[in-house]
Amino acid sequence: MRSWAIAAVFSLTCVISSASAEELVQRSELNRAPLTGVEGMEVIVSKLVLQNGGRIVLHTHPGDEHAVIVKGGKVELPNGKIVDFADDTPMFFPEGPAHGGVTSRNETPIIIYTTHIVRAGEPLVTIAE
Repeated sequence: MRSWAIAAVFSLTCVISSASAEELVQRSELNRAPLTGVEGMEVIVSKLVLQNGGRIVLHTHPGDEHAVIVKGGKVELPNGKIVDFADDTPMFFPEGPAHGGVTSRNETPIIIYTTHIVRAGEPLVTIAE
């Protein structure tokens, strides 16, 4: 479960698949600051709240993403399989491969904190579907 499923699962940058789903995926940026000692890089910390039916599209970032599923729950993977993510599950998404493509199937909100270490001035998200 911790290999392909997690790699296919959450980026937690509030990437929304349709306008009607906006209220189902809320991303709040908590902090943004330059990465100490590395010119042109920044660190962005966010909180993501994923309501039942909220979908995170497949996407990439201009850098790495670290995340912790603080309050987990059931999600549907792109292949239709339902998986349950435990509270306090850490994740890592390196720059390059697309991730996301999941839909919440949980009755209560799934809460995730993300830390992106990315190139400053570039779009945080590039949709990959």
